[in-house]
Amino acid sequence: MVRWDFSDWPEAPEVGLGLGGTRGAYVTVCVNARDLYLEDPAPDHTVYVHVKQVEARRANWLAAQVGLRTIGELQMAPL
Repeated sequence: MVRWDFSDWPEAPEVGLGLGGTRGAYVTVCVNARDLYLEDPAPDHTVYVHVKQVEARRANWLAAQVGLRTIGELQMAPL
């Protein structure tokens, strides 16, 4: 697993979002796994985009920036 933390998310005016804060500004790549706990093996990799719930559109926007799309449903982090 590799995680990249950012100081903030950039503006995403196409989806109505300004600069994002530091909370929830990171991406995790799970190599050969489908889940963050690396318990579900896979032949490929899964990318998780971590955003605040009110900025969920940012995940779709980020995927579109590199010519991709999201394939999973929104998942809420445990409290």
